[in-house]
Amino acid sequence: MQQTHSFPRRRRYKLPAHEQQDTLLPFVSYLPERSYPHYWQMPAPNDDFAANAAYGRECAGHLLQWLKDNQPYAGGGLLSRIARDIDFDDIDGRGYWIGFFNLLEHALLLSALHLKVFPYVDHYHRTHEGRIWRRQLEERFGRKH
Repeated sequence: MQQTHSFPRRRRYKLPAHEQQDTLLPFVSYLPERSYPHYWQMPAPNDDFAANAAYGRECAGHLLQWLKDNQPYAGGGLLSRIARDIDFDDIDGRGYWIGFFNLLEHALLLSALHLKVFPYVDHYHRTHEGRIWRRQLEERFGRKH
């Protein structure tokens, strides 16, 4: 495979302000017509599907590093914002998202191999329910600072 896109520079993503962090991902940028970031900005695709898929995998690596560096924000909807902004009908750009999601699937597998999956899901449900309960109490009685 001949690399036709230069990969984004690899980096760490720890910064003091969370609002600045996800926009440092190489595939996230602001567009003039939007007041919020676009979470899937890739270079123009070329005819080399393998090179486009490799670029997508590299971007998935950046997302994984971002999550590793910003653990408190995991589960905050970043992956859903990325998926929302991908144009899955763009046939020419499909190598990007196929490579991206394939690498994420392998990373999920590696994580799942070290988990008791359904007890973890049960724990996550309880944690989520606790957050909802806390938010309802704070709204009802006012937040104490």
